[in-house]
Amino acid sequence: MNNAERCLKRTGTAPFVDERVYIVLKKMIIRAFFISLRCSYLLFEPYHLLMKKFCLSIVAFLWVITAFAVGPSGSLPILYINTTGSVPIISKDYYLTGTYYLDALGVEGYKSIGTAESPLPLQIKGRGNWTWTGFDKKPYRLKLESKQPLMGMKKSKHFGLLAHADDDMAFLRNAVGLELSRRIGMEWTPEQQPVEVVLNGDYKGLYFLIELIRVDVDRVNVVEQADEETASENITGGWLVEIDNYDDPYQIKINENKGKGEVMRFTHKSPEVLSAEQKEYLTNLVTKVDTAIYAEDKTSTEWQDLIDIDELAKFYIVQELTDNGESFHGSCYWHKERGTDAKLKFGPVWDFGNTLWRESDRFIYDKPPFHQHWIGEIAKFPAFQEAVKAQWKLFMPKYASLDDFIDEYVAKITSAAKADNQRWPTYGNADMNKAKGKFLNKFHAKAEWLNSQWNGSGEPLPSELHLYMVGASSVLGNWQPVDAPKFNHNKDNDVYSLHFDYIDKLDYGFKIIDRRTWAGAFEMCGNGSSLKLNEDYVPSTTVGDPNITVDDVKVENVDVVVRKVDEQWIIRLGDAAGVPDCVATVNELAIAGGHETIIITSTQKVRVAILTLGGALVASPEVDGTTRVSVAPGFYIVRSDTTSRKVAVW
Repeated sequence: MNNAERCLKRTGTAPFVDERVYIVLKKMIIRAFFISLRCSYLLFEPYHLLMKKFCLSIVAFLWVITAFAVGPSGSLPILYINTTGSVPIISKDYYLTGTYYLDALGVEGYKSIGTAESPLPLQIKGRGNWTWTGFDKKPYRLKLESKQPLMGMKKSKHFGLLAHADDDMAFLRNAVGLELSRRIGMEWTPEQQPVEVVLNGDYKGLYFLIELIRVDVDRVNVVEQADEETASENITGGWLVEIDNYDDPYQIKINENKGKGEVMRFTHKSPEVLSAEQKEYLTNLVTKVDTAIYAEDKTSTEWQDLIDIDELAKFYIVQELTDNGESFHGSCYWHKERGTDAKLKFGPVWDFGNTLWRESDRFIYDKPPFHQHWIGEIAKFPAFQEAVKAQWKLFMPKYASLDDFIDEYVAKITSAAKADNQRWPTYGNADMNKAKGKFLNKFHAKAEWLNSQWNGSGEPLPSELHLYMVGASSVLGNWQPVDAPKFNHNKDNDVYSLHFDYIDKLDYGFKIIDRRTWAGAFEMCGNGSSLKLNEDYVPSTTVGDPNITVDDVKVENVDVVVRKVDEQWIIRLGDAAGVPDCVATVNELAIAGGHETIIITSTQKVRVAILTLGGALVASPEVDGTTRVSVAPGFYIVRSDTTSRKVAVW
């Protein structure tokens, strides 16, 4: 029972103190009591040992209590759920009855639904497989009595509450996977919104309310097929099926590779209960698809008559970008409209819990952690390879702004994530910036590697330049690469420009870096040759009144402009007439792998390091022109001040 409900029960009126204020006051009082007991322990230090032990026991007890006193951050809407009689939810097979209300707390873009005085009916049960059994922070399935637009989503009775207890990357795995699906143009992508949850008066932390995958005009929009249908024209669709990795007695099962491979499990979500005719149709359909995929002739188009190649290419690219280890193993959905000529379509996407764990330089079917059904064989068809490249080219213009989406998303949930980490300290995201940086490093590395495989023109990924302050701090705190402000890019003249208002305590200077890979980021002026105020800064004459002290410790109203001319980056600080340019040559290393040899060509003298993927130094030659280095077969990283690349040697 929360504060509002207690007040209603005692007085029949809503509480005078706002719920957020109540939570803060409660935590302050408990912490104050804890501190006072700790002080008592210190005061008794010279005295009897028994008294010290007593104080220490009380302190330990109060520390445990404070762990359960954690409440919502107040930065996101709060979903209050109470089961009838406060019965705990221990099953994912049976619903419990209860009530709910959503308090939007005035957060922009959301509306409250129901109130503490007038909650709305619902049913709730557990959901998930490993996420249900493997964590104390549980996911749930909700069934509302009437359709509601929870958290601004389209009206429905059916929603999920995902815990993402296993996501240590700033809760970005699912959020980015779903955003990729939307940007690449999948037919439908579940919407997910962050929310804090209080269940039976207990703060459960940061959750993610999500639209569940089901046949519906606003979700998987196919003709709904009746359970136990027998008419031959009706059983051709619509189907909603999951390639599953958990056994169920009612699944359709075949052995992959025309009966010679792994068991494939098809869980039919719609219809749920099959007639003999429906069971036979679905079995024949997936068997026919399997046979066509494993055709020896990879120029055959028979499989394309059964599977929509473009939707599969989109679905596959999303799984590759997130390096989803379970993408074609479990939680892999496909659907089919009614009609003998209607094709099987992969999607919607679901469950990105097992993503971005491995090295970036491999496909999801290359030594996967779990067996990936079908996709490794489909990838052998030239027609599919071309379809993937075509969809990749269409997607790439939408790639660059993903960092903006990630920054905004993390900023939105950071306060709630901190409260969640207090509630569940054994897992979560204690340092959201560090967790976000970890995600960005892996995500961008995988995108760059895929681009090197699929972009036939050799064009680089869309670039984002950022200003990184070296040894500096600002009103925003230290500008680390994950926070670095981004340049505005004028595509007409290919000029990047940035204005920032204030820097304090500038000890060294600036570096202009490429946002795509923070680990070994490409620095436009090179490592150790950062822009320094006393050499490169000229105050702006058009923006405000710049103020630079003699010892270069405070800067205001700085404009930075970057443009590329041939093989040089021209960096200009300030926009007054006649400002000198800081010119840094871009040292383009040509790196190639050969038979037990790495070939390195440099446009200027440079020291490079050759390392194993594990980081062990193999050689450190100085390159001026072309150098050949003998190494054993394998994969290596060749790194200089401005370049870091992987190379294969055979």
